[in-house]
Amino acid sequence: MIYSRNLVIALIATVVSFSTLYIPQPMLPLLADNFGVTAGEAGLLMTVAMLPLAFAPVIYGYFLQAIPARLMLTVALSLLALNQVCFYFALEFWHLLGLRLLQGLLLPAIFTALMTYCASMVAAASVRRAMGFYIGATILGGFSGRLMGGFFASYFDWRSAFVVMGLMQLLPLLLLTKVDADADINFARLDSRSISRVLANSNYRFMFLSLASVFFVFSGILNIVPFHLQDIEPGTTPLIISLLYLGYLMGAPMSFFSESISRMFGDERRGLLLGLALHAFGLVMLLFVALQGLIVMMFFLAAGFFLIHALLSGLANHLAQEHKGVVNGLYVSIYYFSGALGSWLPGYLYEGLEWDGMILTFVVILALCAFGINRLKIVPG
Repeated sequence: MIYSRNLVIALIATVVSFSTLYIPQPMLPLLADNFGVTAGEAGLLMTVAMLPLAFAPVIYGYFLQAIPARLMLTVALSLLALNQVCFYFALEFWHLLGLRLLQGLLLPAIFTALMTYCASMVAAASVRRAMGFYIGATILGGFSGRLMGGFFASYFDWRSAFVVMGLMQLLPLLLLTKVDADADINFARLDSRSISRVLANSNYRFMFLSLASVFFVFSGILNIVPFHLQDIEPGTTPLIISLLYLGYLMGAPMSFFSESISRMFGDERRGLLLGLALHAFGLVMLLFVALQGLIVMMFFLAAGFFLIHALLSGLANHLAQEHKGVVNGLYVSIYYFSGALGSWLPGYLYEGLEWDGMILTFVVILALCAFGINRLKIVPG
């Protein structure tokens, strides 16, 4: 019973923390207009917060090892709450970028501590289930942050969204005082030698290529679709924009049932190709739809992406016998690095090629994902 309570507290903290990462996304067109910046420049608000997550396994591992999770969370969440309130006083766009960068430096420590709690507060036989709940909490947090950002920016002021999010950090801080056990953080440390050993395996290279290409596309769509909606439906509020992310919730069932879906279709490759087909269908259909169609197609995009993501992460762990920590660290780094690039570069594609040209470019990039999946050597068992 004590473990289940600790797990629930960790999951609540995960939802709140992941909300912080994604809260600006539905507000990007509004912020771009307010501060006189382009779509590509506005996308930096997502990029600077995600980049530290990409480098966390390389850098953070050298000083987070064996730090008690509760201490790390208490300090980091307190600083994150203060950081969010500071958005109220931002007067220039670079102020926003600086505050988001500071968030990005805090979030890897928070996410690592929370993942440690979720894995260590249950019996060994329940770790997979607990991590499934953790993934679901990250998805719910991603959607909640976007919805909250859209709601407060529409009915109050964009600054209020950040202040409310800062106050919400007090909830996990309060709940942490009710946790009856602590855990040490075990953060996989990466170095050039261990990375080279993993990348010598062609399976990992093709897995990482597939992951990077599909998340670059998905992240790009998530960042640019608010600008596209503003172009085709002028005056669209941030709250309406936030509804575009309803499809993001598809990530939870696709993550939970990915293994069953894979078995139903025969093996991981067929499951991955199904995910790619769903994602590609949603992507191509974006060329032909308006507001309601955009909302529907986001379900296909999210279902396809999260099926690929869940199967690739499971396959990576299945194949990793000697270097599991390094493989997982590399996976996280490539995931967030491709997401950071996807939240930045597509803004310039959109400005130069417009919506249709950007979508067609994404289709070409998805071909890299198909190539990587087809080159995988699937090991039974």
